[in-house]
Amino acid sequence: MAAHLSIVLVEDNDDLRELTAEALRREGHHVVALSCAEELEDHAAGVLADVFLIDLNLPGEDGFSLSRRIRQVHPLVGIIIISARSDLQDKVVGYECGADWYLPKPVPFAELSAALKSFARRRQAQQVESVMPAGGLRLQQRELHGPAGSVRLTLAEETLLTAFARAPSGRLENWQLLELQGLDSADASKTSLEVRITRLRKKLAQAGAQAHCLESIRSIGYQLHVPVQVLG
Repeated sequence: MAAHLSIVLVEDNDDLRELTAEALRREGHHVVALSCAEELEDHAAGVLADVFLIDLNLPGEDGFSLSRRIRQVHPLVGIIIISARSDLQDKVVGYECGADWYLPKPVPFAELSAALKSFARRRQAQQVESVMPAGGLRLQQRELHGPAGSVRLTLAEETLLTAFARAPSGRLENWQLLELQGLDSADASKTSLEVRITRLRKKLAQAGAQAHCLESIRSIGYQLHVPVQVLG
């Protein structure tokens, strides 16, 4: 059975955006279709995207900058750049900005579909091969399972924990966490983030994680010290 993905499509051409989104939905994928990078926080904040499809020539922030920013916050997410710019240098910059694929327009839908299936197979293989270490936790469909039982997470908590689980060394900086939660750098937003971290830490403990499993790194961010297996 083909895996269904959560996809964020960023394309400023209205007709192409709607046609692509509809074709992807017919294949069973969940699609959030946006016309520019600036809509990401307004319409896709909290979305646990598997793949981002990004055009380069966007109004406002361009596709290169957006790809780089997404890759910093989501190290393991799939990024596919789709652009009419087919020069080698553009492709090189795209890959340097974090793209997994660079597909020149016009892209046959069959090729795009094949790229998505390739990503889905790779992700499924990683999930099958990963074994939850002793004392670890498992997150699936907002349910956190651990040695002490299961705990239901909110969408914001699931988003945070998934990001920590996928981040190198389980470490995320404050600016990454604020961006991930759709918050700004104001003191009120930082306080809101601290409250969310505290609630997540309590639920980790309820599931059986050891004390200090989500540690504050002074003036930098937070680090997760318990292995979490994230299943789709």
